[in-house]
Amino acid sequence: MKKIIFLVLFLTFAACTTTKSPFNKTNNSYKDLTLSNGLKVLFIEDHSLPYISIGLLIKSGASHDPLSKSGLAEITASLLERGTKNKSATEIADEFGQLGTSFGADVGYDYSYFSTSGLSEHQNELISLFFEVITGASFSIREVERLKSEMVADIQRNYDKPAYVADRLYAQMLFGAHPYGRSVSGSIRDVRSFRQRDVIRNYLKYYRPNNAQLVLVGDINADLIKSLEAKLAMWQPRDMQIMRMPPLRSLSGVSLQLVNRDDLKQSEIRLGHYGVKRQINDYQTLSVAENILGRGMTSRLMSEIRVKRGLTYGIYSSFDARQDVGPFVISSSTRHEKVGELINETISVLNSFYSKGVTEKEVSEAISFLKGSFPTRVETPDQRAEMLVSLRFYGISDEYLTDYVKNLDKISMTDVNKVIKKYYHPDNLRVFIYGPRDKIIDQLRPIGAVEIKDYRELL
Repeated sequence: MKKIIFLVLFLTFAACTTTKSPFNKTNNSYKDLTLSNGLKVLFIEDHSLPYISIGLLIKSGASHDPLSKSGLAEITASLLERGTKNKSATEIADEFGQLGTSFGADVGYDYSYFSTSGLSEHQNELISLFFEVITGASFSIREVERLKSEMVADIQRNYDKPAYVADRLYAQMLFGAHPYGRSVSGSIRDVRSFRQRDVIRNYLKYYRPNNAQLVLVGDINADLIKSLEAKLAMWQPRDMQIMRMPPLRSLSGVSLQLVNRDDLKQSEIRLGHYGVKRQINDYQTLSVAENILGRGMTSRLMSEIRVKRGLTYGIYSSFDARQDVGPFVISSSTRHEKVGELINETISVLNSFYSKGVTEKEVSEAISFLKGSFPTRVETPDQRAEMLVSLRFYGISDEYLTDYVKNLDKISMTDVNKVIKKYYHPDNLRVFIYGPRDKIIDQLRPIGAVEIKDYRELL
């Protein structure tokens, strides 16, 4: 499943301050090159440990899934290690195991990311095996059918997890027919419809060197750099078409959707609106605002909704910034009889946040927290590899990391209050409730018009 990179991590240790970024280009040997087949490669030499990390980003994710084929990116990525032309799935797993590592595949809405890592003494064997999996997958009918069954079983199990269902159905409510309204893991109907030819066609369309970014971090041998061109000579490029996202529906006013399920012990609530693209210049300032509103145990939402009123165990907010406009969502759960109160009080907190802004003290504490947590995000080769290729995918320079702490120190209370006015929209909300209709509906009608559905018609 996907890995989504957030500026703010859910950490519980006390915030501390740092005077400079732990990520510094001058401490590492950087080299960018493009192979003859169009593959962009970033080498970052770091000989402090005998370790190497390999990451490959393919510019295709769940948002590229064709209509009625949700989950296609997921099954394509997952099938890579299920067998190549020369090795079975068991043999692939054994060979990675003998090298003391494994093959990782993660699919998000915007891209798919593959990774492995291990001791640098095995780097030639490791990169050869890694690219045999990437470029030589067999996609046998038996493995396709087996993985389809596993995916369907996973979806069915997740249907018993109220938070999972709420997240999935809230995306449908907010985005509708837009690709971001579909699930990365797909629907049962769509997954069952997959055929071997669908997977192969998807793979051949997107898994091309000129549609990818490779990053190698760590104790890299110079011979590896020289041999890479020969190792990947058979991986051929093709002309790539730029996918254009459809326009989003306009949002106006506050509307509610109640999805009925009688057997839930608590009601799940999602509340929000459209968010931002990852490329916005205000992203770091927005992360400070979001830390104040809905991240961690001392956020405004947590203080007001949990600590003061005891309406929930946890309530959090987030901007999931993507290539196109992603969602802003506040997530919580509560007792059925408290649903209306929780929604009203949450909207009240959001309105106050928007109209009154934040204080100098809140900004200072948020910045200190972000500065203190930042080193944990770039301290390992694996973390640096994925962070860097993700930033490059979104067109963000490496200076975002090198200047991260310095730029945090430049953010003022005025800056934060400006982004609050710009990116939060408390008058245009979509509110989703997953719970028993008969216990909830009378609490919702005073808030706004309510659309009622049964969960079985949506899953």
